Amino acid sequence: MAQLQTTQRLALVAAGLVAAMLIGVVLWVLCFAQTTVLLVRHADRVPGEDALSAAGLARAQALVHVATKAGVSAIYHSEALRTQQTAQPLATALGLTPTQLPATNTQALADDIYTQHYGQTVLVVGHSNTVPQIIAALGGPALPSIDDNEFDNLFVVTICHCKRRPVKVINLQYSAVSP
Repeated sequence: MAQLQTTQRLALVAAGLVAAMLIGVVLWVLCFAQTTVLLVRHADRVPGEDALSAAGLARAQALVHVATKAGVSAIYHSEALRTQQTAQPLATALGLTPTQLPATNTQALADDIYTQHYGQTVLVVGHSNTVPQIIAALGGPALPSIDDNEFDNLFVVTICHCKRRPVKVINLQYSAVSP
C-alpha cells in the first residue's frame, strides 16, 4: 500500500513537472515569437502615371535580390498598378500570390498581419502617405512623411508579441539612391 502511494505521488510530481515545462514553452513561444514586416513604398513611377518607370522596374528587381532570402511568406499591396508592379517580381520569384487591400485601410492590413502571419515575414508595398500610417497601425513610432521623389526606403518592422517589448523599426535603403 505504501509503495502504491509513493508511486502515485511520483506520478503526480512528474505530471506537474511536465505541465510546468509545457506552460513554460508556450509562454516562451508567445513572448519571443516575432513577426517581421518589410515595408516599402512602390518603386519609381512614370510622372503623372500609375505605372513604374524603367528605374522603377529595375528597383522592383533589386527588391527581389534584397528580399528573396528573408523568408517572406506573404505579400500585400494596394489596388494601384505601381504597387502591384513593385510586388510582382518578388511574388513570382517566391511563388506567392499577393494580397490586395485598399491603400486607405491600413488598420485592416495591420490586423490581417497580426492574425494571419504570426511569427512570419511579410512584404508590404505601400505609398508615400500610407507607409508611415502602416508603421503606426503596427504599433511603431510616428515617422516623418516620405518625399514624392523618395523610393529607396526599406523599413524593417519587428513586432515582438511579448507586451513588454515595443515594435522596432529600422530604416534601410535599397537599390539606386532616389533622386
